[in-house]
Amino acid sequence: MDSSKVILKFIAVTAEENIKTNQGEANRANPEESLMKNISWAFPDFAGLKKDDLMANQLTYSDEYSEGIGQEIALEGIYLWYGKFRANSPDPIVIDTSGSHIQMNFCLQNTMTYLPESGVKPFVRFKAYQHNLLLLPKRKMAVKWLPDNEIEVFCINLSTEFFFNNLPENHSLRNHFQAGIRHILPAFLSTRNLPVTSKMIAALFEILNCQYAGYHKVLFVKAKVIELMALQFEQYEQMPAPDITSSLKEEDIEKMHLAREILVENVEAPLSMKDLAHQIGTNEFNLKKYFKEVFGTTVFGYLHDFRMEKSKEQLCQEGCKISDIAQRMGYKHATHFTAAFKKYYGFLPTKMRIGLFHLYHLAEYAAGLIGELQESGCAVESL
Repeated sequence: MDSSKVILKFIAVTAEENIKTNQGEANRANPEESLMKNISWAFPDFAGLKKDDLMANQLTYSDEYSEGIGQEIALEGIYLWYGKFRANSPDPIVIDTSGSHIQMNFCLQNTMTYLPESGVKPFVRFKAYQHNLLLLPKRKMAVKWLPDNEIEVFCINLSTEFFFNNLPENHSLRNHFQAGIRHILPAFLSTRNLPVTSKMIAALFEILNCQYAGYHKVLFVKAKVIELMALQFEQYEQMPAPDITSSLKEEDIEKMHLAREILVENVEAPLSMKDLAHQIGTNEFNLKKYFKEVFGTTVFGYLHDFRMEKSKEQLCQEGCKISDIAQRMGYKHATHFTAAFKKYYGFLPTKMRIGLFHLYHLAEYAAGLIGELQESGCAVESL
């Protein structure tokens, strides 16, 4: 299959030429056709890509429906779409799928609502910092966002073959999703959406900022997608049963998201629980209770995860000193940071540095050796 033709079905407007490059044309039909009067997207047939195929595009949205940027990556069995934009219209977008597929949906800002083609009742609605893993059957459906607010969403779409190949034969989700495919109905990992964790955000960030190309990128993206699947399953299996007495209001949820933003913005000098509660307009009891309900962990548990993920990311950057990283992560002493890092990851930050150093020079040595062998006419396979 010609991989250059796969992405040509989805809408994206380039800033330079103002032409649609990857999501096809915006289709308008008769108003009587329910949701079909709105813009429609034909989902790409990414399941047909071959092992070494790779498509990666930076997207710019600038039309009557949306304004913003995005990114897409397509490889064998995987189609990733990231968008950061504003919707100019409350109208839903009709999605025409080429076949049943699995979607890992990470909604980071705004809300994202899926509706059946009739548009009568949503079958799932994602709020900010929620995720789930769902089966989208081979049928037309619609998606919409709240207009005039920034939207940030990351959708990882998997072919059923890729998904089931990476799922144990005896896993309960196998029969559940296969039944959804047979009956052409959506199915879900969890009956309630789960909170996005700092580890998930770190993995998504690494995919978006991947510097590899060619088959190196293919390997990297596949590894990260499988890592995210593992994080989703692990979180779901460890989540406590839902509290049916919970009556969390939208206003309280917004306050918890504000608390999270204040936490990560002040990681170097975190606020006390009392001060944080005061800043978002609640009390300590509600802050502790509601934060855990929204994000699946405690306030300082979330902060600790964020610090560890951020510090690991910075340790990979050349020239960053451990003492400086410790200070930026809010530790008064580097030894305290080192102990926390060792407990979290199982190895010292210095070991990570040493490992990266040796791997880098080993890669340089191997590349040089292969080059010499090729120049001398030796068979590299003989190694």
